[in-house]
Amino acid sequence: MHKMEVAVLGNKSTVLGFRLAGIKNCVEAANNIVDLTRQFKELTADENICLLIIDNSCEPIRDEIIRFIEFHNKPAIVEIPCRRKGFEKSIFETIIKRATGAKQ
Repeated sequence: MHKMEVAVLGNKSTVLGFRLAGIKNCVEAANNIVDLTRQFKELTADENICLLIIDNSCEPIRDEIIRFIEFHNKPAIVEIPCRRKGFEKSIFETIIKRATGAKQ
């Protein structure tokens, strides 16, 4: 039986906040696309993770995240805004527009 864990992939402030809240699996997002993609793939491949929380620091791999969400249902991915910065364009807004045929 797998444990059901929460993981976080985000900027330094996001990671610190969730660590203080007791989440152990927190990864500070890399500054380059190659390493950020690797971090995302490692977290989504972990069968123990049922929820992955990401923030705007994952913006450079938006297309990778959208493809993952379209074809996988686990882990669930929740996008939160960075501190003092709202969403420029939500990943879920993009997915909904694609699904409904609305213009992006």
